[in-house]
Amino acid sequence: MPVGERTRLQRSTFLVLFAIAAYLFSRTIEPIWIPVFLGMVIAVGVYPLHERLLKRFKKHPGIPAGLLTAAVMLLLFAFLAFLVLIVGHRLLEVAQQAADRYKDKGATGMLGPEVTKLLSRVGVRPDNIEQRFGEVVKDTAGTLGKGAGAVLAGTLSMIFILIFTALTSYYLLIEGREGTSWLVETIPLPDGQVRAIVNDVRDVTRAMLMGTGVTAAYQGVMAFIGYWIFGVDSPIVWASLTGIASIFPGVGTALVWIPVGIITIAQGHTGKGVGVLLWGAFLIVFVADYVLRPKLVGNKMKMNDLLVFIAIFGGIEAFGVLGLVLGPIAVAVLLSLIRIYQQEYRPEGPARTPDPTAPEELKKQA
Repeated sequence: MPVGERTRLQRSTFLVLFAIAAYLFSRTIEPIWIPVFLGMVIAVGVYPLHERLLKRFKKHPGIPAGLLTAAVMLLLFAFLAFLVLIVGHRLLEVAQQAADRYKDKGATGMLGPEVTKLLSRVGVRPDNIEQRFGEVVKDTAGTLGKGAGAVLAGTLSMIFILIFTALTSYYLLIEGREGTSWLVETIPLPDGQVRAIVNDVRDVTRAMLMGTGVTAAYQGVMAFIGYWIFGVDSPIVWASLTGIASIFPGVGTALVWIPVGIITIAQGHTGKGVGVLLWGAFLIVFVADYVLRPKLVGNKMKMNDLLVFIAIFGGIEAFGVLGLVLGPIAVAVLLSLIRIYQQEYRPEGPARTPDPTAPEELKKQA
């Protein structure tokens, strides 16, 4: 067989084997991609701390990786415990109080005279409210009764995810530098271009973690101040739920402060309820999601505010909660490839037009 034909046969065989192996690997990792992705996010987020600790444990790299992974897992467990034991207990109390009030006074008595009048003005009759509330209570009871098995299965699944997330984070921290170098040398592009893409993914991940954490803290604190000012019961519980809901930008926190405001109005405190609604709309949502969050993540993500909104909201719509990080990573990789093309592969040479996708600060620096 001529050398040229043998070479083509070898390449074809390699490509077929590589495609089969890649397909089998994708099927293997598909059931566990969520904990793998979460472990990667944690490892990228705490890697700067790992580098500092590694200077003290040069001969034992597993110690700082284990300490940081354990610290993150403990924080997650503490957060889940607070959510279940404190917030969950308070929510059950509120639900029990609502059920008792519904049993004694019916739906109209539970909603209060102000809300009942408002609903009557828009054409919702009291007897329709009673019927609808009865259906909701019945459906909720049935759902809770059927959901016991689902809760148990979800708990076991959550334990598995946390364990595998910890393992992934631990090994990525230990092998992070070598793994990055291997990736740079493996992908068939110039090393500088691959490293630029890797750096963009790293910067986006850290920016989203920082932006989400700071925004959640801001919204939780502002919610607590607002609930305390307007006399809402258990303000720290509702503020905690507001901070948690901020994971979903824009509409997320509204799932908490809107019901709190409506319930406050239903209890006969119209001014306080309206105050909660206005406070939530402007200080919790508008300032955090449309001023603070883009400023925190825009420069690090090397994209303008519009693309930040597209990346965050589009990512959540496409991938759920994980889309909060996956969406920006996808947009950042695409922009990085486009910029590489403009600088290295564009037939007419590097682009001279200012990059409209970059944030204003980077445009000024350019």
